[in-house]
Amino acid sequence: MNESSLNLAEVIDAQIRCAEDLITILEQEQAALSERSPESLDALEAACSAKSAAAQQLQRLGDRLQILAGPRRSGAEFEAWLAQHHGAEALIAAWRQLTTLARSLSDANRRNGALLDVREQQVRGALIAMAPEAPATYGRSGLRPSLPQGRVFSRA
Repeated sequence: MNESSLNLAEVIDAQIRCAEDLITILEQEQAALSERSPESLDALEAACSAKSAAAQQLQRLGDRLQILAGPRRSGAEFEAWLAQHHGAEALIAAWRQLTTLARSLSDANRRNGALLDVREQQVRGALIAMAPEAPATYGRSGLRPSLPQGRVFSRA
């Protein structure tokens, strides 16, 4: 899609479609983050790639909207600006739908970020658990070397 040739209504409609696609992608990402199987890594990689492409498209559409709209406006100012255009009611309704989708995207992204934080903590915990036990000797300073605390599962 060539965003530079879209008119105002087309840009907002394209943003809505892109945001809906992005919500679906974030749901797929969430499912992949929630699973603990090797296959989920492939699904996560695919979701991340699709998310990146959709976010880039949404950015290009946002840039086009900014070109069409001129100076930055707040929500109420933007709706007042939309009201000056042909088909104002439909434009304002579409804009409100888009802002609702944007809030949903933000919430889904925040949830996925929290899941990523949990997974990172789990990986760090596993790495610490697998770390070798600190040697029983002391260093030159008279203190034991600082190594991450780990659990001993067996001794030879």
